[in-house]
Amino acid sequence: MSNITKQLLNGVAPFVPHPLLPGGDLQTLAGYYLPGPKRLSGTKTHQLTCPDGDRLVLCENAGSRKSLVSKSVLFIHGLGGHAGSPYMLRIGKLFQQRGWTVFRMNHRGCGEGRGLARKTYHYGKSDDISLVLRKMTCLYQRQPIVAVGFSLSGNALLKLLGEQQDVIPEQLAGGIAVAPPIDLSKCAAQIHAVRNRLYEHRFTKMLRDAVVERRHQFNDFPDFSLPPKMSIRDFDEICTAPLHGFRSAEEYYSRCSARQFLPGLSLPTVVLGAADDPFIPSNTFEGLPRNGRLACYVTRSGGHMGYVSARSTPPGSHRWGDYALLTFSESMLRLR
Repeated sequence: MSNITKQLLNGVAPFVPHPLLPGGDLQTLAGYYLPGPKRLSGTKTHQLTCPDGDRLVLCENAGSRKSLVSKSVLFIHGLGGHAGSPYMLRIGKLFQQRGWTVFRMNHRGCGEGRGLARKTYHYGKSDDISLVLRKMTCLYQRQPIVAVGFSLSGNALLKLLGEQQDVIPEQLAGGIAVAPPIDLSKCAAQIHAVRNRLYEHRFTKMLRDAVVERRHQFNDFPDFSLPPKMSIRDFDEICTAPLHGFRSAEEYYSRCSARQFLPGLSLPTVVLGAADDPFIPSNTFEGLPRNGRLACYVTRSGGHMGYVSARSTPPGSHRWGDYALLTFSESMLRLR
């Protein structure tokens, strides 16, 4: 274990799941549905124009208390989410209370950006994250930044940091990927397993609705023929691949899976996963490429971004994942 890895991981208390929430499914559902804040105070919005003319919306919230160190955090939502998703607001509130300037990114066509983007987003849209980071550095030129990507965006963030094809601002102190599907083909097969069909149905419905919405908003958007029943792989084969210049879903998965980019990481990076995540096979994070700046923290339980703990964490809640993200982020600033 490298010195950087030790400094990133050693300050985090182990996760002990709540006794009433054993297993990945209960952790996943409780993590999403347990109540949290409905909004963040003082939200500003910024419209960013992408090189192809699409626009996306970035939300900003100032820290609610003064901090000795000015600092910013970027949260990037997962598939079907937006800047106002419960986990984005809940974790944003925690960071805001600790004096961080909180930015919450809406992917194309999501949240306040609905109707502003013809193209869809996907697991490899690292260029959009780069655009947002550059905007943050223009707003606060001297503030260090930590970027946190959830699920789909965890993969895209790792791709950005490891591929180093798009601009990575000097102010970026590090990145955290929460439950990232770093092997997209393997994860698409996992979510299509019989036990996960309800999850997959929910995701494909959101994807279908997004395509129908684009068709109504943009006359030149392709009229894809989506079958009544389809898998995520089916959707990616019919829609995602041709929209974004891939020959097939498999080529899309092969080119965008973040695992291949991990050797190129040059900034402190944490991958946070759970062995009982319903969507990500437990062996996904085994045998990762060696990189002294990469810290992989895989808990035995926690589900998909659940992490509801038996004991109260130092910030005063049972949301262990929120506490871990704050601890990792503060450690990254100390490493600068």
